[in-house]
Amino acid sequence: MRSRWLTTAMLAALVLPAGVHAQAVPTSASAVLPADTSAALALSGAFRAAAERALPAVVFIAVEQAPQGVARQDDLDMIPAPFRDMFRLPPGADQPRTGRGSGVIIDSRGLVLTNTHVVADATRLTVRLLDGREYAAQVVGTDVSTDIALIQVEPRNGETLPVAPLGDSDNLRVGDWVLALGNPLGLDFTVTAGIVSAQGRQISGNLESFIQTDAVINPGNSGGPLIDLFGRVVGVNSAIFGSDRFVGYGFAVPINLARRVTDDLLEYGYLRRPMLGAAINAVTAVEAEVYGLPEVRGAHVSAVTPMGPAAVAGVRPGDVIVSLNGQPIRDDTHLIASLAQLQPGDRVALAVYRGGRQQEIRVELGEFDRPPQRPVPEPAREEEAPEQVLGYTVRELTEADARRAGYIGEGGVVVREVVPYGSAQSVGIQRGLIILAINGRRVRSPEQVRDLVRGIQPGAAVSLTVFDPEYGERVVNYRTRQ
Repeated sequence: MRSRWLTTAMLAALVLPAGVHAQAVPTSASAVLPADTSAALALSGAFRAAAERALPAVVFIAVEQAPQGVARQDDLDMIPAPFRDMFRLPPGADQPRTGRGSGVIIDSRGLVLTNTHVVADATRLTVRLLDGREYAAQVVGTDVSTDIALIQVEPRNGETLPVAPLGDSDNLRVGDWVLALGNPLGLDFTVTAGIVSAQGRQISGNLESFIQTDAVINPGNSGGPLIDLFGRVVGVNSAIFGSDRFVGYGFAVPINLARRVTDDLLEYGYLRRPMLGAAINAVTAVEAEVYGLPEVRGAHVSAVTPMGPAAVAGVRPGDVIVSLNGQPIRDDTHLIASLAQLQPGDRVALAVYRGGRQQEIRVELGEFDRPPQRPVPEPAREEEAPEQVLGYTVRELTEADARRAGYIGEGGVVVREVVPYGSAQSVGIQRGLIILAINGRRVRSPEQVRDLVRGIQPGAAVSLTVFDPEYGERVVNYRTRQ
């Protein structure tokens, strides 16, 4: 045992720098050297401060969409009787569809940045903040090519809304720490950490080049912010790669592009897309050799649109664009992403290689045709049951209901259906729950509930007394639908 200790000490002395005294290395498993956790604690503190700065401005978005549709009886009557059932919609197909996503407040007026695919075809949007406040929201504008949407909530008198600071996605570098915030898989206001894994990723033919990150992004994160260690929004979480569950990488729209889109949505109602008028691809090693390029870099022009901006300015097939306004261009995706942040009518300086020499060509960008506008869904019709403002409907309390719940008191009504993702559901109101009082007034029938509802404004605070099998009467407070 003594010889083993001496051998270990001698080896330690051999590898220590001059002037540093060797210490005996403990051989017992119970003797553990103290770890230096200062770096880890500093990083943990940075994560915590960034999340605390940004989370109040993150929102949960509950989405209602129109039903799939109901086969009309007139149409069914035209089909032979034995085959009619084949064309009937399944049970529940006439009910509103629901979804959920995330967003972030970027303006004190109530502007919320999110994804187009989160709010597409929505007939009703409800936004909930970290502090529990809830608002109805309206779509301001959407853009399919970048998957960026802008919605708006109206703060109540005297209220202020938390606003997330916006960063500069151009300053991001591969390896930078980032946090993804949002509401994935029913786990509201979640924070995950990772790094920028790559930049300039282009997927699914979208216009934008994504930020790739290994911060966990799952369904429900869509529209939530990707933030840096200062709590500044640097991207909008938009997609995951692979199945409908996280498999390794998520993608976010750079905030600089998202800001450009939102500016256009506010001013014009749609994204004005600048057009170069050229077909481009990334430079390959073969093309670099053919054109005598000093390095394998740039956007190769394979064709130009006749009488388009590039052609009019003198760009030719076979040119290689190596810089835009003095900024080096890595490849075709980088050029597309750089152009996307400009406006139609802007004059740009292109450095191109032609015939083994570099020259500058100035191009006035054109504009792509405005994309077809999707029809705006009809607003949600007012429900037949007035008590829907509470976030649920009710029915009579039967003896079977009371016996099942162990309730032996008098009066009360039973929750029949609950609005998915609403504030009532968030505080535990569920189907079959017995409600005894609303705002301190006892209720004995659905008709009495409807009479009470007429005096309750949408978005108002409401207090319920419900029957809890464990505690008896229990009080639940929340805010009604808007």
